[in-house]
Amino acid sequence: MAVPVFCNVCFCEPRKPTPRFSLTSCGHVICETCLQKGKKDECLICRTPCRTLFLSKQTNPDIQSLFMGVDMLCKKYSKEITQISEFQEKHRKHLLAYHKQKTVKLEESLKKVTQQMHQIQ
Repeated sequence: MAVPVFCNVCFCEPRKPTPRFSLTSCGHVICETCLQKGKKDECLICRTPCRTLFLSKQTNPDIQSLFMGVDMLCKKYSKEITQISEFQEKHRKHLLAYHKQKTVKLEESLKKVTQQMHQIQ
């Protein structure tokens, strides 16, 4: 279930016609009506200097994900995490194969040198 969007000042929720909602850089959601009542570049909730970003369908996906339900986020990122995991595993296997091959060659060289030393003695 997605996180419900509501104004952190008046607690109104989106409806039609609805005021636009903004997200502040300090992490508060404020409707356009309340935002107009406050001071420019100051949060109505915590009174700290802040910037605001209007929320819309064009909002950065990283910001939109703040309002997604955890179940949707898991679905969204599970494919990406699987791809990354498979990529890293492929490279680990490749590196391991390289080191195994190098170890075999070194063991063969050691065996030859040991045989040569026995022959010399």
